[in-house]
Amino acid sequence: MRNLIFLLLLIIISCSNNTSNNKEDTNNYTNNYVNINYTQSNSKILIAYFTWADNTVVENPSSIDPDAETSASVLPIGNAALIAGWIQEETGGDLFSIKTQNKYSSDYDECLNQARKERDNNERPRLTEKISNIDDYDVIFLGFPNWWYTCPMAVFTFVESYDLSGKTIIPFCTHGTGGLARTIRDLKNLLPDDCKVLEPIGIYRPEVKTSKNKVLDWLRKLDY
Repeated sequence: MRNLIFLLLLIIISCSNNTSNNKEDTNNYTNNYVNINYTQSNSKILIAYFTWADNTVVENPSSIDPDAETSASVLPIGNAALIAGWIQEETGGDLFSIKTQNKYSSDYDECLNQARKERDNNERPRLTEKISNIDDYDVIFLGFPNWWYTCPMAVFTFVESYDLSGKTIIPFCTHGTGGLARTIRDLKNLLPDDCKVLEPIGIYRPEVKTSKNKVLDWLRKLDY
């Protein structure tokens, strides 16, 4: 009888631990998962990117001044998405947009205020989707804007959600006058020691639309 009671206690404890672990695994996600399979026969390349345009809702797009400096990043396609598309054309990799559950304001100043709060609190915004076959990829191009001299916190959520050991990470960043700032340093601090981080590219935000040749030259220097 004692043995039976002891066995039942072990089962209860085990179930409790499994429930706890499952809560931890899904803490940064909703129940929506995406499974992307690589398309190239000789390459396993993922192009993941975070862009403001995919993480906000513009209620009245016609009210946006297309000549304004911020309009290119708030209206589809966003700056990082544009560069990601060029990389995809050249490498044949799979595109994945990093999207947050809670959207940012479409007002530039309000968006930056929210981003600063997340940075100051070292937050990890919840994402809407997760790649279930991340092990299929050997190379990850990772794109983002410079928000307050570092990466958007959602990029850190993405990085910390997977075991990226042994993978090659290739950052690309859109920025204002702050350049790359601490984006690459902060990113490297979150990656496993055996990750290989190749030379990043930074594109000045007002010049993104005319930077395709610059991006292609960068890819060729990296042998991609």
